[in-house]
Amino acid sequence: MILTLQIKSLAFTFIYGMFFAFTYNKNKKILLNNNLVFKIIINLLFMSNHALIYFIGIRTINNCILHIYLPIFFILGILFYNFYFTSSNKDLLTE
Repeated sequence: MILTLQIKSLAFTFIYGMFFAFTYNKNKKILLNNNLVFKIIINLLFMSNHALIYFIGIRTINNCILHIYLPIFFILGILFYNFYFTSSNKDLLTE
């Protein structure tokens, strides 16, 4: 694969990991007070929508060619979001 396509794929995957972590936190807050059937349905829709959006994005960039380092950058994006943007870690950064 061409280097520019790899960089675009890595950047998209990293940013999408941050977007996934953001929406997961919002989804978790919404589902705290609901019943079990509602939680199952919302979680299935949440995961299927995210998988669909991610593969549409990867398809437009590089025709859905997945490499082993893409899940690593997805996880790094989630960790980056959780470390820098969640309220529990803001106190650690200001000290």
